[in-house]
Amino acid sequence: MMSGPDLSAVFAREYPSLLRLYQDLHAHPELSGQEAWTSERVGNELEAAGFTMTRGVGGYGVVGVLTRGTGPVVMLRADMDGLPLKEETGLPYTSREKARDARGQEVDVMHACGHDLHMAALIGAARVLAACPDWSGTLVMVGQPSEETVSGAARMIADGLFSRFPRPDAAIALHVAPEIPAGTIGWREGIISAGGESLDIVVCGIGGHAAHPERARDPVVLAAQIILAFQTIVSREVPPGELGIITVASVHGGSKHNAIPDEVLLQVNIRYFRKEVRDLLLNAIKRVTEGIARSAGMAPPLFPRITLLPQSVPPMTNDPTLTRKVADTFIRCYGEDHVLHIEPVTGSEDFGVFGLVEPRIPICYFRIGCGDEKYTCGFLHSSRFAPPPEVIRDAAGALVVAAQAILDQAPPHPPGR
Repeated sequence: MMSGPDLSAVFAREYPSLLRLYQDLHAHPELSGQEAWTSERVGNELEAAGFTMTRGVGGYGVVGVLTRGTGPVVMLRADMDGLPLKEETGLPYTSREKARDARGQEVDVMHACGHDLHMAALIGAARVLAACPDWSGTLVMVGQPSEETVSGAARMIADGLFSRFPRPDAAIALHVAPEIPAGTIGWREGIISAGGESLDIVVCGIGGHAAHPERARDPVVLAAQIILAFQTIVSREVPPGELGIITVASVHGGSKHNAIPDEVLLQVNIRYFRKEVRDLLLNAIKRVTEGIARSAGMAPPLFPRITLLPQSVPPMTNDPTLTRKVADTFIRCYGEDHVLHIEPVTGSEDFGVFGLVEPRIPICYFRIGCGDEKYTCGFLHSSRFAPPPEVIRDAAGALVVAAQAILDQAPPHPPGR
């Protein structure tokens, strides 16, 4: 197995090429389900590293396989999609891409969640592992589309990821983390990220002229009352010490200053660690919305309409045995000061779906620090998020170490072979 100093030397040589790749990926982000150029770029890089490539898995997913003798099958995964944000980092390779979103609206596109860095790290790990003779087994490199809509993993599974290709004995992924200092790795066994559900709530009313609100039933006022009432669900119904989050992230209603609309759309997101809290939040949301509508004199069929969207994912749970093995290997390689046992994060991610198939596949998901005390790199999903590119070396090296912790260590090849 390569030591920390060995990896540093290898990635010092690889870094200029990986930096160019990262900058190219950063400058050309694509929305979820539209990753045509990105998947081709990632596929070509994996192919050049010696992997047998299959494209178009579950949409724009790519799968690269490299087998060397017998031994464990290890899957490494990177997400590929960008976000509908206008970049404001000021970087020389700032994205200027635009695309049509699912509603047909033109939006700016940015890599604001580090997926560009994840892909560059995956390619770096692929190159180093393909060139390293001291392992035996099979590597499966996965470029996954549509993580931001938490749908890409399920689509790849449905398209035969674990039947058409070698089934992993371990699946590994990472994510950049601005809340962790650069140069460190964060890990945790068990639940490492929250479950998330997205809902559309249509608040119904009776439209009318703004000069005669008494003749209408104003859904804007009802929506405002509902938004405020949601806050007491978390503060007064979720037990202390449990995670429960309700966010109303978008409000759409009306089109003119003097016209009360017939309805208002609320786009709502919840986060939780335990199913019992999920059920509590969803039941309370239904009770509160209907109760406020009823208090305003509304009755079926003008009660609020609540739709639970498919962009939902359960909490992600790391396999304890696999994760401890990877963490112990990190500690041996990098030292205890650079490997942190972290708390679960309230973000959500669909990598955990790979571990929910039957029979279960052990997963290990860890976080790569890219921050400092002043959060100069910005926050995830921010238009100013810009992790230091040098973190590519940390991330790629960690993927190599994690993979080698699972792969059988083969004897060195004889000279000349």
